[in-house]
Amino acid sequence: MAKLKTSLRVAATQAAHPTTAEAPRVDVGSYARTRARSDLWWALLYMSPAILVFLAFTFVPFIRSIWLSLHITDPVGNPARFNGLTYYARILNIDGSGRTEYLESILTTLKFALMVVPLGVIAAVGLAVLAAVKLRGIQIFRTIFTSTVAISVASASVIWALIYNPSLKMTGWLIDLLGIRNQGLLLDPATALPAVAFMTIWTSLGFNFVVALAGLQAIPQDLYDSSTIDGAGPWATFRHITAPLLTPTLLFLVIISTINAFQAFTQFNVLIANAGPDRSTNVLVFALFESFFKDNRYGFASALAVVLFVVLLTMSVIQFRVLERRVHYQ
Repeated sequence: MAKLKTSLRVAATQAAHPTTAEAPRVDVGSYARTRARSDLWWALLYMSPAILVFLAFTFVPFIRSIWLSLHITDPVGNPARFNGLTYYARILNIDGSGRTEYLESILTTLKFALMVVPLGVIAAVGLAVLAAVKLRGIQIFRTIFTSTVAISVASASVIWALIYNPSLKMTGWLIDLLGIRNQGLLLDPATALPAVAFMTIWTSLGFNFVVALAGLQAIPQDLYDSSTIDGAGPWATFRHITAPLLTPTLLFLVIISTINAFQAFTQFNVLIANAGPDRSTNVLVFALFESFFKDNRYGFASALAVVLFVVLLTMSVIQFRVLERRVHYQ
């Protein structure tokens, strides 16, 4: 009887606490891999419309541009004869031809970006700081500052073409102040590029202002309250709180503004419609436009597009590497 009770007790214990050998085994690694593959296919399914649009309108044209840049094309744009890197050598003036107009176009584009990007970002941040003040009726000024978002670059170019028109004399005081002989800001080599740059800053001010204001409003109010209790003034508060915590927004604005400046074309086409006086406004995109649509040099225009892509990629990487060191994400 004692042995029977012992056996029943052992059986009950084993039933309540099964051993590892008796417990069913689950292959966790295989299940995780299956779940990951399933999630990947569902993700690709949902992303397929965007992927198809990207392939059709971005990736495939980019690959074709690289292919065309290595060929001489026929009048309809089909590759006719392999040309190697000849177009790139001509653009960079390493073919011995002595033609520097395309290097000058890259330099002109760089000058234009240096005029537009710093002033545009500084103006947007300054207006955002003013608009962030809690005052009665400040929404009116916020609406005014964001008004350029609703104006296209083409429409803004037409407006500024009228402003710069010498016959209307709206900028006559500035022409007299600068002593311009051509009686037109867009007709003088020294002022044509700055005039287009100022119009571009005005056009992009609305977008930059909205982004800067959003960055300011994301900064916790507790930090400002603490600085006020500690007796910090407006400049110390901006320097030690606003500016450091706004650096992620500033990094975004600088990179986006640089890309837009290097891709600027509409304002040059509407305001000047040519390379400008002494080719002072012949930016890289306008040189690309003339090569493609006016000269029908499709292979050479494709090489210019690839060079523009490499320049933009290089500038973006440099800006991101250099400026990210000063970015405070928390």
